[in-house]
Amino acid sequence: MNEEPGAEASILIVDDETGMREGCRRALTPMGYKVETTASIAAAQDLIRKDGYDLYLLDVMLPDGSGLDLIAPILDRDPNAICVIITGFGSIEMAVEAVRQGAYNFLSKPFTSEQLLIAVTQGLERRRLKGVEREAEELARVKEELVRLDEAKSRLMLKVAHELRAPVAAVQSYVNLVLSGYISEEEMQPTMGRIQQRLQELLDLIADLLELARLKEPGKMSRVEVGPQDMSSILEEVCELLRQQAEEKGQNLEVHVGPTPPVMANRGHLTEICTNLVSNAIKYTPAGGSVRVTLRPGEGCLIGEVADTGIGIAEDELPHLFKEFYRTEEARATGEIGTGLGLAIVKQLIDSYGGEISVHSEPGEGSRFRFVLPLQPSFEVSPEAATDRT
Repeated sequence: MNEEPGAEASILIVDDETGMREGCRRALTPMGYKVETTASIAAAQDLIRKDGYDLYLLDVMLPDGSGLDLIAPILDRDPNAICVIITGFGSIEMAVEAVRQGAYNFLSKPFTSEQLLIAVTQGLERRRLKGVEREAEELARVKEELVRLDEAKSRLMLKVAHELRAPVAAVQSYVNLVLSGYISEEEMQPTMGRIQQRLQELLDLIADLLELARLKEPGKMSRVEVGPQDMSSILEEVCELLRQQAEEKGQNLEVHVGPTPPVMANRGHLTEICTNLVSNAIKYTPAGGSVRVTLRPGEGCLIGEVADTGIGIAEDELPHLFKEFYRTEEARATGEIGTGLGLAIVKQLIDSYGGEISVHSEPGEGSRFRFVLPLQPSFEVSPEAATDRT
């Protein structure tokens, strides 16, 4: 199809009168238009599906229906297409109905070649302008999106710089004290321990940033290695690794998982989801509390929950919980070290598989995170990625 009026533009004439079809063809062909004709709705539908045209001349009264019935499928296929209704039963009501359904113009039989050419020329010019308008709208949308992304990138860079500065400044302060001779031999060991803790905090932050950047890379998910995974065993392994942390705080870690169907996913992604959710529950649950982990099959999905009796989350903070670097006031007050990226990574992963995650919580009453993970990912996996090498 051609966006420019004039030469090479394609036109389909749908009319059951041979004289009308051929008369229109003779008037339009010398002007450089590519003209095809047909006499029925069924034949026109086949041509529309197969080729599509720039402009359509549609008779209202046809042997198998009304030309008005072709307007919707034509515009569904090509919103820029131009439909001109031709009929021997012209009326204001018919013109209004045709325009209401999306027609551009209306010609009453009989009409002259000059009237036909004017209608066609105006229609094709309108098509060109519609294309220009759509391009302008798309360019405006893309520009707006680029501005939004640029602003988000700037905010993220400032936030990253702020988050990195704290542990680096702390390490630098400790090192300056050591180099200046202010640290005694008795204080050296605990000071080096604090330095190591801050460096580990820095490494954790960098690791989370790299993981988040990888997940946001366009097309990344289609290239990850996936295969059938036993989510139950993964969750049990994660809980066993974290059990010592719970026991050190005197917590009761309950794990209730039964047989579940395999889920097509990347094993590392599933491990990351489970680790972040369970470790957060342990971290923000006071000594003597409990953490309960469950997993069960659903309709074409797996449903998991991690519930705790921890510090809870205020209602006004829940909408921000899955944003990068966000930590609640209660979480910061505990003194527990965190990057504020764990839940953002979890949501990014679950969203990318076409799942969903939700949270119910009240301050001082604990939290319950619930996730739903489809057995089949929502993204298309490339053949070379559809293997499980983990």
